[in-house]
Amino acid sequence: MRKKSPPLFLLILILIIGGVSVHGYAQLWSGILDPTRAIDWSNAGVGGIPPRTTNCSTVSPNGTNDMTATINSALFSCASGQTVALAAGTFRINGNVTVPANVTLRGAGANQTILDAHGTSGFVVQAGMGGPGQTAANNSASITSGATSGSTSLMVSSAKGMAVGNYLLITELDDPSFVTNAGGEGNCTWCDTYWNGTRNRGQIVEITSVSGTTIGFTPALYSAYSHTPLATVFSMSKYAGIENLQVYANNTGYTGSFELIGCAYCWVKGVESNYTDGDFVQVHWGYRDEVRDSYFSNSYHHTSGQTDSDIFIVDKTSESLVENNIVERGHTTIMLNWGAAGNVIAYNLAEGEFDSGSPNYAGGGMGFHGAHPQFNLLEGNVTKGIEPDEIWGSSSTGTMFRNWARGTTMACNPMTGRGTVNCSGSNGWWTFQASRAMSIDHLSTSYNFVGNAAGSAQQNALLAYGTQQTTHVALLQYASSRSYDSVNYNFSFGYGEGSDNGSGTGCDGSTNPPCHSTNAYGTAFLHGNYTNADGAINWAPGVTHTLPPSFYLSSTPAWWPSSLGFPAIGPDVTGAPGAGGHAGLIPAQNCYQNVMGGSEGGAGSPLTFNASTCYSSSQPQAPTQLKAVVH
Repeated sequence: MRKKSPPLFLLILILIIGGVSVHGYAQLWSGILDPTRAIDWSNAGVGGIPPRTTNCSTVSPNGTNDMTATINSALFSCASGQTVALAAGTFRINGNVTVPANVTLRGAGANQTILDAHGTSGFVVQAGMGGPGQTAANNSASITSGATSGSTSLMVSSAKGMAVGNYLLITELDDPSFVTNAGGEGNCTWCDTYWNGTRNRGQIVEITSVSGTTIGFTPALYSAYSHTPLATVFSMSKYAGIENLQVYANNTGYTGSFELIGCAYCWVKGVESNYTDGDFVQVHWGYRDEVRDSYFSNSYHHTSGQTDSDIFIVDKTSESLVENNIVERGHTTIMLNWGAAGNVIAYNLAEGEFDSGSPNYAGGGMGFHGAHPQFNLLEGNVTKGIEPDEIWGSSSTGTMFRNWARGTTMACNPMTGRGTVNCSGSNGWWTFQASRAMSIDHLSTSYNFVGNAAGSAQQNALLAYGTQQTTHVALLQYASSRSYDSVNYNFSFGYGEGSDNGSGTGCDGSTNPPCHSTNAYGTAFLHGNYTNADGAINWAPGVTHTLPPSFYLSSTPAWWPSSLGFPAIGPDVTGAPGAGGHAGLIPAQNCYQNVMGGSEGGAGSPLTFNASTCYSSSQPQAPTQLKAVVH
C-alpha cells in the first residue's frame, strides 16, 4: 500500500522543480494516481468515427458464389471518404476481404448482412498494411536526446524516411529492474517481433514535424526511454472502417474474424463474430484504433495456443479503444500483449469463457500476457476476472478503475464445436478452480486498483466437487501457500501461473526462475475497492474518497442509455444488483440481458444482435477533456 499522497498543488510543484514533465492540465485522475504511473487516456480511439454518408457502390449477394473478389474490387474502386454497402443477405466468402484506407465496408446490420466464411487462412475481414517489418527494424535510428517522460520531440541519428504523418515505434533495451521476457513458460523471444525479445517495452507515436534530425510527435512519451533507445519509422493505412455485418465461421482454418494490422484511426463497429476459427479480433501495430458496439460469441477452439478466441491487442498498439462490446464463450476475452501501451478497455461485458481441457478452471477473463504491456486502462468492465500474468514475462503501470471482476462465470455445454448452448441442469456449472477475481502475478508491478468491485455472490457460493467453498479471502499477498480449488480470492498478489500454490522454487515446481514474489503487492496502489468476501471498502490513507465517474470520459457518453446510471460500478454506487449493491448494469450488459435475452453462460447463443437496437446512439461523441491550467 502506498504512503500518504501529498496535496495536488504540492505534487505538481515538486515535479516541476525536479524537472519531471507533467501534463499541461489536470487529468480526471489528478489527486488520486501518481502522475508517473498514469497518462492522458482521453484521446484513445479514433476520436469520432466518420459517418460517411456517400455510397460508392452497393454489393448484393449472389447465391452460393464466392463474393470475395467482387467485394474487394468494389472496395479498391471506392473514392476516399466513401462507403461500400453490403446489402442484406448472406455472402459466401472463400478468401479475405481487405478494406483499404479511407473507405468503410458497411453492412445492413449484424443480423442482416452475413459473411459465410469458408477460407483457410488469414482473417475474414482485414484492414491495414502490416507492421514496420524486419528491414525497417534493422535500420532503426538511434535516439540521441529527448526520450524523457512527457517529451513530444526527440533527436535521432538519422531522419531517413521520417515524414509528417508517418509513425515511430519507440523502444529500448529491457530495463532488468522491472522488464523481462522470462516467464513461467519460458522466454518470449517473439514478444518484440524484431529483436529476439530484447526490446519488449515501447509505444507508437505519430510524427507531427521534422526539422533536420529533430522529430516532433504525439502523444507525449509515457515514460523515459534511456536504455539504448531506438526509433523505427513506418507507414500505416488510415481511416479504414468495418461496420454492421456478421462473420459466420465454419471452422475452415482462418486465424480469426477481424484484423487491423498497421492501421491508424481504423475501426470495427457494430459487428458480430458468430463463432470464430481463432480470435474474434486482432489489432497489431495499431494507433488510435477502435473496436466498439459489437458482439463476439463462441469459438470452435477453447484451449491455449496460437489464438485464444478473444480480442487480441498486441505489438505495441497504442492509444486504441475497445469499448462497449459483448464477449461471450471464448477461451479468454480481451488480452493485451507484446508491449501494447496506453490503450483503454472500457465498458465491455465478458462472460462464459472456458477451457475445454479444464472445464472447471476459472482463469481467463481480461489479461495482460506477454512482455511488456504498460500504461493501459481497464475501466467499467464486467468480467470473470482480471489477470496481469507472468506466463511470458512482465507488465507494469496498468490501471483498473470501476470494474466488476466476479471471480467466476458459468461454463456450459457443448465444450467443443458449433451447437446450441445449454446451461440447464448438469449442462451448466460455475467454474471454481483458480477462482481469483483479481490475480496480479509476480512480474506485474506498479498497478493501480481504484474503485473496483471484486468478487460476487456466485463466487461466495461456489461448489468444489459438490462441496461448498466456505473460505472466501478478500486479499491475499504472497507469503506462503495458495489454494487452487478449495478457497476463492477477491485479490491475489504475487503468485505465478494458475496452479502455483506458492510452495515451489520455480513456476513448475523445479529450479526454473521463481514464479512468486512480494513485488506485485509492494508496488500496487489500492484505493476504494469493494471486496465481496468481507463486504468491505478499503481506502488508502490521505487520498480523497471522491472519485470521478471516469478516468478518460469527461461526461456521460452519448451512447449510454438514460435509464442506466453513470458510473455503474464503484464504492459510491449503492442499491445496484451486484457486488453488495456496488455494481449496476453497463450498456453492453443491459443490451445482452434485456434486449437480446441473454443469460449467464450464453444459454442458446449466439443470439440475434443489432447495435442500433441496443444503444441510444450508434455514434459516440469524442470525449472532451476537462482542463485546468497549471501555472
